[in-house]
Amino acid sequence: MRIKASCILAALIVFALGLTVLSFPLLSLWAKPPPDDSLQAFYPASSVCVTVVVVSDKSESLPKAFSLSQNYPNPFNPETVIKYTLPEDCHVELTIYNILGRKVKTLVNEYQDAGYRIAGWDSRGDKGDAVASGIYFYKIKAGRYTDVKKMVVLK
Repeated sequence: MRIKASCILAALIVFALGLTVLSFPLLSLWAKPPPDDSLQAFYPASSVCVTVVVVSDKSESLPKAFSLSQNYPNPFNPETVIKYTLPEDCHVELTIYNILGRKVKTLVNEYQDAGYRIAGWDSRGDKGDAVASGIYFYKIKAGRYTDVKKMVVLK
């Protein structure tokens, strides 16, 4: 078994080296210097010149709609993550409420740029005290968008 494994490893190394050796002649055909002789000093025949053009349209990378995702993990102890998306710049308020509707914690209360966002909660209230096990709600207000989701703290 040990001999077979070493033979396979040796065959893979020889194969990889063979591909490398075979690709060198093709590389010289692909990496031709520009026809202008004045630039010959900047592009010697042995060099490879690669030009990368990055076209970035900010609108393509932005979300198309507001959303509030289910927290993860759920149920959790002691920390969870809440993801939300903003298709436009706006004021965002992300708040945690207990089952009685009382505010427990304000996670976000600020103006934010459009994009994909993440907020974490360590199952502590605004005063720093640990919350009890149970059902909690998190609510987002972003511009004219509002949504509420449920989560469970298990200790």
